[in-house]
Amino acid sequence: MSTLTDGWEYDLVPQPDGRLTEIITYGIGTKGTLLVHAGTPGGITPRKPFADVCDEFGLRYVMAARPGYGQSSPRPGRVMADIADDIAGVMDHLGVDTFISMGGSGGGGNVLGCAALLPERCEAAAALVSPAPIDAADLDYYAGMGPENVEEWRLAEQGRAAVEPWLKKTVAGWGEITAEDFVATYRGSLPPVDQELCTTEFGDIFMASLRKATSTGVEGWLEDDLALVTPWGFDLGSITTPVTIWTGKLDLLVSYEHSVWLARAIPGADLHVIAEHGHLSVQHVYLRDVVRDLLRKRKGRP
Repeated sequence: MSTLTDGWEYDLVPQPDGRLTEIITYGIGTKGTLLVHAGTPGGITPRKPFADVCDEFGLRYVMAARPGYGQSSPRPGRVMADIADDIAGVMDHLGVDTFISMGGSGGGGNVLGCAALLPERCEAAAALVSPAPIDAADLDYYAGMGPENVEEWRLAEQGRAAVEPWLKKTVAGWGEITAEDFVATYRGSLPPVDQELCTTEFGDIFMASLRKATSTGVEGWLEDDLALVTPWGFDLGSITTPVTIWTGKLDLLVSYEHSVWLARAIPGADLHVIAEHGHLSVQHVYLRDVVRDLLRKRKGRP
């Protein structure tokens, strides 16, 4: 385990199959554990807004790098359902029985996978700006989605050989990427509210995550993309964990219609569609509200 400044710690968790999962933790967690799933691509780095929220609510923060990201061992061919085994291993390592969970964008399916497959451990779950499964019935999957995302995911549907060169070309030079570079690259997928957010401290945190996610190559991002365009491997209709879906109506990366579809597919799910926010801003501005809602919904608790 390596200790960073301000109470953040990295660790490597051995999995039963011999792989390693890199994690970052923060806080003591006298009131519980908050498991956060990164987006796609998403590296595990210190995130001050989460530290502030965890301090306020007395939570321990845990984020696990999915296979292929950072120091986490690759797991080619993984599907969304496979996250549950890895998270169970992480929580066993930390001595944590139960947790609440949240994640945005490409992390949303992983949140729901834990809710479905670890019902005795995941007490409440929040999926923010999450795509629906690629095989979602009666959903125009790519409608309202920015051109960059459409190009990437269409290539992913063709397989590893098609999308890997695109990812490598995209991340060339990302070791020095700035928020301005990101906005210039993804302008067609970012409404003004998201572009403006990237000029704040949030932009620095977000760029650090992108750099960490691709610091060892594109394998994690590649495996994520292939999992996103493959059936998820679990039944949304079987979820008994309390679930809340959050989205911004201005989202140009993943249309809010995906969240509407998910809310209809998950029994008892609550849906929040925020009119004036986009893909990034709704995750940042409503962070405290999401965590408060998770605590309120915890199974068997007031």
